[in-house]
Amino acid sequence: MHKLIPLIVSLLMLTNCATQQVGSGEKTDVGIWQGKVMMTNKNNKNRKWAYVTWVSDSPNQRMRIDVRAILDTPVATYIRDESGAHLWLYLDGKYFFSKDAEKLFSQLVKFSFDPDNFFSFLGNPKKLGEPWSCTNKDDLYTCLSPKQKTNVSINHSENDKRVIKVEKGAKGLRVRLSRAKVQVGPQLFRKPSTTHFETIEI
Repeated sequence: MHKLIPLIVSLLMLTNCATQQVGSGEKTDVGIWQGKVMMTNKNNKNRKWAYVTWVSDSPNQRMRIDVRAILDTPVATYIRDESGAHLWLYLDGKYFFSKDAEKLFSQLVKFSFDPDNFFSFLGNPKKLGEPWSCTNKDDLYTCLSPKQKTNVSINHSENDKRVIKVEKGAKGLRVRLSRAKVQVGPQLFRKPSTTHFETIEI
């Protein structure tokens, strides 16, 4: 676990230094997005908050999500790259690997959802195709899939800010993000160590 600390600290320092800077001004996903996420479950009225740093790079089909609790305690890291999808759950001491990015993303957000859709959500929202019905009006993008019992809404009125809501059945995800003016590079996708983690391939 101690080997993870320098990487996490360096990423936090990089993003914290850029917090006051506005992003590129372009409606693209590429960049480092920071903010808060709230996960809810209507069945048990459970609500959880966390801080998130989201590195998005759609031209290279890469993304990285670092989730932290209070006092910057690391909770999870999700990385999608050319080798597949990777998920570290620090409190459980488990590392997951899968060629199926959606499988691991569902482990992170607690319901099934294609993470590739978030490239569009963070950039210029595009229609999701079947079985979705989508509208994009006054910079509020909404999608509904009765078949999947899923609703999506994205406020993209500001190029460098996003408010994303996903509801699937009783479960919900609300993400509020701002993009920092930091160039995305390969170093941000360097994988944490798997030493002392139980490795699980799914």
